[in-house]
Amino acid sequence: MSSKIWNRDEPWLLSTEAIEKIRNIFCVGRNYRDHATELGNEVPAEPLIFGKSTHALASASHPIKLPRGRANIHHELEWVLFIARDHVVSRPFSDCVGGVALGLDLTDRDAQNRLKAAGQPWELAKGFPGSAVVTDFYTVQDWEEFSHLSFSLASDGRVLQRATAAEMIFPWQVLVDYVGEHFGLQAGDILYTGTPAGVGRLTAGQVLEFHVDGLMMARTTVEKMG
Repeated sequence: MSSKIWNRDEPWLLSTEAIEKIRNIFCVGRNYRDHATELGNEVPAEPLIFGKSTHALASASHPIKLPRGRANIHHELEWVLFIARDHVVSRPFSDCVGGVALGLDLTDRDAQNRLKAAGQPWELAKGFPGSAVVTDFYTVQDWEEFSHLSFSLASDGRVLQRATAAEMIFPWQVLVDYVGEHFGLQAGDILYTGTPAGVGRLTAGQVLEFHVDGLMMARTTVEKMG
């Protein structure tokens, strides 16, 4: 893995500092075919966007806290883009992205299934405190090559999720333009870009590791909320 692709050795922005700067959290659902099909969902014809409040933010440098009264919290590993400059239509997405991190879109699967069946919004399943986990952010020099780097989540030595951004249904440019056009995308916003297959339940005591091309980017534990 070449330093010409991304600056892997020095964070552009620490996760703890990013949390103080983030304004809006946009998320993309069903952006990998294998994940859509594993949950029995149709592959979307256009990006499926939902949001979280900033109360959901949590740093991967701290333990993940499982919320009380929710028994089926799933991990969803994703690339997260930090928007450093306001989005302008027709410009390359890289002009507005400052850095990229790995993140977990934690999901209360029982609540989500119940809400989906009732045709109701997902916020209760997606927006609880601590449900938007992020690692440190890093700059990228070559987005095309970067999109082919493998990213993964492992638990106690076992790989849970692994994919490349090149497998996304809607690539970086499409996602940034779509969110920018329909919601507005400005400096301080972040964008979770979708999760591959392999999502599953978290349990207290797990040790989670975030990897990019075999390099560990963060390590954390899963705990019950005290």
